[in-house]
Amino acid sequence: MIRAFGLLVLGVVLHVASAAHAEATQGKTIMFVCLHGAANSQMAAAHFNRVAQERSLPYVAVSRGIDAGTSIPTRIRDGLSLDGLEPVNEVPKPLVAAEAASAIKVVAFDAAPDAQRGAAEISYWPDVPLGITDYVAARDAIVRHIDDLLPALAERPRPRTTLQGIVTGIDERNDSITLRLTNDTSSEFKVQDSLLFDAVRYGDQVNVTVETIAGARTIVGLTEQ
Repeated sequence: MIRAFGLLVLGVVLHVASAAHAEATQGKTIMFVCLHGAANSQMAAAHFNRVAQERSLPYVAVSRGIDAGTSIPTRIRDGLSLDGLEPVNEVPKPLVAAEAASAIKVVAFDAAPDAQRGAAEISYWPDVPLGITDYVAARDAIVRHIDDLLPALAERPRPRTTLQGIVTGIDERNDSITLRLTNDTSSEFKVQDSLLFDAVRYGDQVNVTVETIAGARTIVGLTEQ
């Protein structure tokens, strides 16, 4: 009876701690991307989340796949289990542009197609071997990269704003887009990624994510309504 009660209390404490961490990390997503969302990205997300919880960092990592698979390979599950971890989701999830744009950091192990990355800026870790082939070598390389990534994340993030509007001007020469916003005002924004010019047309209704970069309001993410 006492042991059962103790396990119940422990379960409640862990649930509360997990809920508190999830609440604290809302809007601070680190996205790891690999070909099938089932190996290297799962490993990176799981190891990153352990470090984040151990250091009380306000971030949560997710795993996404360019061509999402249907299951997590046994080798990856077993390797994570030996490290005291588990996959971040039971079934791999696909990479989509809107979600990538909302992450504060996207790291990929394989080249992400423009249609799926959208306006998201991606950092690549090309030196990491395939976890399905050599889990230990992949894990060690991933952990080294995470250690290098954390200081950059510790820097104060730029505040982001989400706006809605209609595209009324496109100026590729000056890397800018003009929107008529929902309050009926017109604003010009710089564009972080020139690929956006291939994704929008005059008159499109869009949602944009905006940061102030080098003193200019800059679109860092865009989706059509």
